[in-house]
Amino acid sequence: MEIHGMRNHLSRVAAARGSALGAALLAGVLGLACSTAPKGSGESYAVRNKAADYSKLADQALGRGEYDSAVKIYREALEADSSIDNVAGVASVHASLGRAYLASGSAAQAEREFSCALEYARIAGAKPTAALATAGLGEILYSGGDKEGALAKFEEALALAAGDSASTAVALHDAAAAKAALGRDVEAQADLAKAASINKSLKRPTELASNNYVLASIRAKAGDLPGALSAILAALDSDKKAENGPGIAQDLAAAASLSLRMGKKADAYDYWMRSFDTALAANRPESVRKALAALSGLAADLGRDKDATRYAELLARLDAAEAAPASPPAEKAAGKPATP
Repeated sequence: MEIHGMRNHLSRVAAARGSALGAALLAGVLGLACSTAPKGSGESYAVRNKAADYSKLADQALGRGEYDSAVKIYREALEADSSIDNVAGVASVHASLGRAYLASGSAAQAEREFSCALEYARIAGAKPTAALATAGLGEILYSGGDKEGALAKFEEALALAAGDSASTAVALHDAAAAKAALGRDVEAQADLAKAASINKSLKRPTELASNNYVLASIRAKAGDLPGALSAILAALDSDKKAENGPGIAQDLAAAASLSLRMGKKADAYDYWMRSFDTALAANRPESVRKALAALSGLAADLGRDKDATRYAELLARLDAAEAAPASPPAEKAAGKPATP
């Protein structure tokens, strides 16, 4: 098992809510505005508190892996903060949205959100938010293969985060992943230990799980399989506390792979079975595919022929469903010409 990404708490983006659709589309077409247009007026503290509540709810959804819900709620927070010119709040929400876009694979949109976050953080003098946005830009470089450039951004983020525990933990985690990718494992493990200590004290289980996942990757690469499995099980425990379904499925898959490398086929089978169940419930097709492919082979090795057949059939059904062309429009299917 090697490091195949940052594996942090990033999320997917969702569509703008209906009441702001016109403004959101206009901003998207013009490519200008960083935030939603302010609307209405009201007592500032009430609106500010509402925005904070939205952000808290979105953070919780993000921690559970409920990505679309998280982004929708972040949009509510952004609109509220923009309506009263809460610059620090706008900066923070843009940083969160940037991380959401990055997790969905939309690097260009993520970069735009992080850039907006940096602009508003500069105006507000909010260095911790600037640190998170800078780390996000580093993650874009990392995902593009520029590990040295990414590390430079993470170190810049660490300097900006000085004095703020939460953003320091994020910068340390990201720097550790980059250092590990560059073969600087001792430094990477030291950074992860610091990040894990902070996340444990702040009671941030999803982030703590990420720390342990990357630690497991480093140990596995070094050949310390028992140590890697221990770190993965620690990640699993944290993700379960956070009820982070996608993270749980990923942890279980990693535990299965490590168990197999250690010659423990029965343990590997159990972990893959649990990963399959969790990935299916969390609607993660690629994780489901990996689990089914592993289970069909392991079941045969363990003499569980009926299970091997069943998992192979499920995998074939999944392949067939993904290969099937999209359904034609209703009019065309009924023999009517499609509307031009």
